Amino acid sequence: MSTLYTDEFGPNVQNILVRGSRVIRGPIPAQVRKQLMAAVKAGALGRLKKDGLKPEVFYNPNNKVSATDVQRREAEYAASCIAKCVGANNALHFPA
Repeated sequence: MSTLYTDEFGPNVQNILVRGSRVIRGPIPAQVRKQLMAAVKAGALGRLKKDGLKPEVFYNPNNKVSATDVQRREAEYAASCIAKCVGANNALHFPA
């Protein structure tokens, strides 16, 4: 691999390399995951694993600080949404 920006692993990997990172919030097709994991194994991409409310993030290896920041912000947003729902449910008063 002569350059980081290559078509060797497919357009999904190239897209992540150009954009810097990609947050994975749900399931992705098996073929795409296989390409992404092959790129991680070859060192063309980095990966932050899903952990609790933190989503999985694939990133350009030169952009790890930004990727960890994106993962942290996504987790904070998910936690705030859950807190709003729980708070809203506790505020409801049902007639007896």
